[in-house]
Amino acid sequence: MNNEILFADLDLARRVEAAWDCLAIENAKALKTLAPVSAADTVAVGGGHAVFMGVGSPLSQAQGLGLHGPVPEPEIALMEAFFRDRHTLTQIEVASLADQSLLSCLTQRGYMIAEQTHMLVASLATEGLRQTSVNQSESAGIVDVTEVEPDQCASWVDVVLSCFFEEPAAPPPALRDGAIAMAAVPGCSAWMARVDRQPAGGASLVIHDGLALFCGDGTLSTFRHRGVQTALLRARLAHALAAGCRLAVTCTQPGSGSQRNAERQGFRVAYARTMLTRP
Repeated sequence: MNNEILFADLDLARRVEAAWDCLAIENAKALKTLAPVSAADTVAVGGGHAVFMGVGSPLSQAQGLGLHGPVPEPEIALMEAFFRDRHTLTQIEVASLADQSLLSCLTQRGYMIAEQTHMLVASLATEGLRQTSVNQSESAGIVDVTEVEPDQCASWVDVVLSCFFEEPAAPPPALRDGAIAMAAVPGCSAWMARVDRQPAGGASLVIHDGLALFCGDGTLSTFRHRGVQTALLRARLAHALAAGCRLAVTCTQPGSGSQRNAERQGFRVAYARTMLTRP
């Protein structure tokens, strides 16, 4: 393979955002089949989609808007009505390469910035970069990563959610249902990391149109700083390479440990995302 240079431009952002948008749509379809009472639904808006994943789910949001030009205000009103009719907060992820008028329009409509994230990409066409072992030795022990069987996905979801919601906090039921449903999305696989045979963390991999989407990375507090996330990254990179993917994508908090771990595996920041909300 030859080394491939990735340029952070609008074409790349369109491709990456389209993949995340497709994942959200398929996740809603899977949830509607798994739990019809969720009333999971989608609507096309502004070149992307708004997705409802059940009352109280943080997965209910809009994304992919504004990457093919300005978004007319009637489209934004349609998005707002979609969420309002379902009694949920309006959330929209805006890529930094989207049409500049979108952020201005949302600000004028009373939207507030909730958070920012970095979208990172890695070329899988870089010679010799991905030939790593799935299992790696760490000073604190062996991190073993395996793909989760379909009948074990519910328990895997509970492990991953425990990485983000430590007791006494509990994840919203709608989030758990949505996470279980995502495991049924075509091209999605679940991965579990273990240390000394004990669950230590987990993550997801979604393959879509030659892209490998890395998401849901979490490490249980007891096992942090022991190479768990790195092992999960390497295992999924090897799987994506074997599946013929040429590009891997992940999203992290700016300057976080997760971003540094991804950068150590060859990921680089391509653009940023801003999450805006309106009650």
